[in-house]
Amino acid sequence: MDLRQLRYFAAIAEFGSFSEASARLRIAQSALSRHMNALEKELGVQLFDRHPRGIDVTHSGSLLLTRTKRIMAELEEARNEVMTQAALPSGNAVIGTTSTTSRILYGPLAARFAQDYPNVQLKFVEGVPYLLLEGLDTGDIDLAVMVDPEPRASLILEPLVTEQEYLIGTNKANMPSPSCTVENLAGLPLILLPRPAGSRVKLDGMAVEAGITFDVTHEVANVDVVRDFVERGLGYGILPYSSITPGVEEGRYQAVPIDGLTITRTLVHRADRTPTPAVIELTRLVHDEINKMIKEGGFGEAST
Repeated sequence: MDLRQLRYFAAIAEFGSFSEASARLRIAQSALSRHMNALEKELGVQLFDRHPRGIDVTHSGSLLLTRTKRIMAELEEARNEVMTQAALPSGNAVIGTTSTTSRILYGPLAARFAQDYPNVQLKFVEGVPYLLLEGLDTGDIDLAVMVDPEPRASLILEPLVTEQEYLIGTNKANMPSPSCTVENLAGLPLILLPRPAGSRVKLDGMAVEAGITFDVTHEVANVDVVRDFVERGLGYGILPYSSITPGVEEGRYQAVPIDGLTITRTLVHRADRTPTPAVIELTRLVHDEINKMIKEGGFGEAST
């Protein structure tokens, strides 16, 4: 018994005669008869009652027809599934971000691609802005999410979300209230992300405009380390809302917004490079995940 015999059998049962099935299948009626005789001989049962008007399916034939329809349906489902899988994007896609973004975006992206696009090998890069720009220029990075990047003719910038920056300190720290001005930061021992981090560049610009200097006791490129230093009482940190929310809610430190200091996370890609299907889907999912976080309040009230 093979699939061809089962298909022939199901067609004869459906059309009610060997002649009609022969015409529909475009196979000689004598060949159909030979296949059905061989099938009946193998099974040791009669599948059809033959009469001048056509055929009737026997009880044994009905049992086989039920199973055959199920087999054919499963085969069609497998066929569609394989064809759909083959049509999905494949290949490599590389995204790069700074440390404040990788911690909130990479996990959701990895999960989405594993579920929806298993044929894509998604690669993640974390680095400072100039390394991300270098990767975009060389083609080693397809997309980057950066904080307030400077416009370039070679790049397309798509703002994703604007987020408030906060001063954080231990629960015993003397914090400005209800908000903090850049002048309030003068004289505080600060733990800052190093230049050329977008938030640091903006903060230094605000200090120049205000005519003040900062006491930077530690420069740390890792957000987790900034929070750890703050909790150890080594100074005050400046981080965006999404990077401090869990710690504030858990009572590990306190935070106040810094007047006039926000960051805009921006999707960056080359203007002269045609994206592959995998990169197109990566772009779509970056927007999708950021929008989800905005709706869930993950970026605070300043998000847009």
